[in-house]
Amino acid sequence: MLVWSQMLSFSSDTILLKQIQNGYFDAVGVLVSKYERLLRTIIRNEVGNPEVVDDVYSETCLAIVRRFRNKGTVDIGTVSKWLKQVARSKCQEHWRNEEKRQELMEFAQKQHAAILDQELYRALHQNEVFEVIDEMSSIYKDVVELWVKGWTSAEIGGKLSIPESTVKSRKRAIIRKVREHFGVSLSQE
Repeated sequence: MLVWSQMLSFSSDTILLKQIQNGYFDAVGVLVSKYERLLRTIIRNEVGNPEVVDDVYSETCLAIVRRFRNKGTVDIGTVSKWLKQVARSKCQEHWRNEEKRQELMEFAQKQHAAILDQELYRALHQNEVFEVIDEMSSIYKDVVELWVKGWTSAEIGGKLSIPESTVKSRKRAIIRKVREHFGVSLSQE
């Protein structure tokens, strides 16, 4: 004997939409299950990261359920076309969120670097700090000399003919050395 949900799984999209319209919301699960493979394929191709496919698929399913609960089956022509559109929309939302996350991470890193720059700049005006730097290699001393004069990392890199990233790396090494010397916690780095 077939259970009602099993009978629905053999139903056409039109019948499933009619069932949803009549308030039988188990038909939503049947409809989603019927197109799960297609939706997952679209998401996998659009997102490209297998680790987030399940999350985006879950968001897609939630969007489908919410749509049916809020608006019913009105305005849905071809079910497969509509479901594909929902999946692609959720993939686009994923990419927008990913871009925002990246921007926030970059902003946080820049803020962190600026704070480190300020800390060392203040510390450099103490004579004791120069004793610590004197113990370091000349490659660090060159960076410090220009840094104290207020030069940016890009300007220092240009003057010393080294990449800006190398200047930043040397600044971090100087900060680390000064912190170690003065017993300042390194957990903030």
